[in-house]
Amino acid sequence: MLGNSLLLIVALASAVLLFRRSETLAQAPQSQLQVSSLSLLFVAMSAMGQLLLTPDSQDVATLQRLLDNLAVYAGLPLLATATLALAMNWYWSKAGWGRWLLALFALFELCRRMGLGEDYTLWLSLALAAALLVSAWRLQPILSRLACAVAAPLLLISLSASTLMVAELPAVARQLAQASGLLLLSWALLQQTSRQTAAQ
Repeated sequence: MLGNSLLLIVALASAVLLFRRSETLAQAPQSQLQVSSLSLLFVAMSAMGQLLLTPDSQDVATLQRLLDNLAVYAGLPLLATATLALAMNWYWSKAGWGRWLLALFALFELCRRMGLGEDYTLWLSLALAAALLVSAWRLQPILSRLACAVAAPLLLISLSASTLMVAELPAVARQLAQASGLLLLSWALLQQTSRQTAAQ
């Protein structure tokens, strides 16, 4: 309960702050922050589902699992991609972001049907960590680089601790790691875009 509560607060607050910052920016960083905000909303919905829904029926349990999958297999990859795009000064249109989101859905469903769920989660978490480390290398303020670099292993642990570590990590520890990683990553994005806001 503590982990999900903290995850909900961090994800919602970060989503609001990133969306408000996006309204002051030009088109390219604006779309990246709005996508980041949307991905954080996916994480917040998952945490809210765990807090408010009691899996006393199969339908409720299925809804919780859908929300969890939305956060892990769509929200976090979308957030990492938006961070990388911001760091590399790439611009994607809203249609491009929509196609990428659909591709993430399709990739997850394909791997699920092939019975590769655990392997896909591991490879996805490694790819997310790698994307964040590349982003950290390209971000300008040194504190943004450090925050993004620390967020990478925290998110990796939150997703794949059971595969990467010998001892099983408690669920609350994984949730706290994810909340800390999201907080650091959101702070890095805000710091990165604060210079662009000042320049306008």
